[in-house]
Amino acid sequence: MKEIAKDIKDSLTDMINKREIALKAGESAKDDLLGILLESNHKEKEEHGNNKNVGMSLEDVIEECKLFYFAGQETTSVLLVWTMVLLSRYPDWQARAREEVIQVFGNKKPDFDGLSHLKIVSIVLFPS
Repeated sequence: MKEIAKDIKDSLTDMINKREIALKAGESAKDDLLGILLESNHKEKEEHGNNKNVGMSLEDVIEECKLFYFAGQETTSVLLVWTMVLLSRYPDWQARAREEVIQVFGNKKPDFDGLSHLKIVSIVLFPS
């Protein structure tokens, strides 16, 4: 576990350092959570004269990254488990969703464009 934790920390540290160097060089932050977090943190520090006691430390940023990653993993797995439970409870919806997927994709590997044509699957996964 310690080795895995070290590998994760090293990977995140490397990624964060590269993004911070790019940010300080004037490159715009990427439109993802890490980019937004680093850009906000960079602005906060600049507003306070680059005071090291202001803003998030490298450790704080790493912990935020891990939190969002693992929270997202858990949320996704819970969604998938409940979807499977409900589809097993309502086999008619399961059959309709399966037929729709086969109709749209056939034997092809699903692609992003085809996903927009899956109305029943969208209803199953994202009920309003």
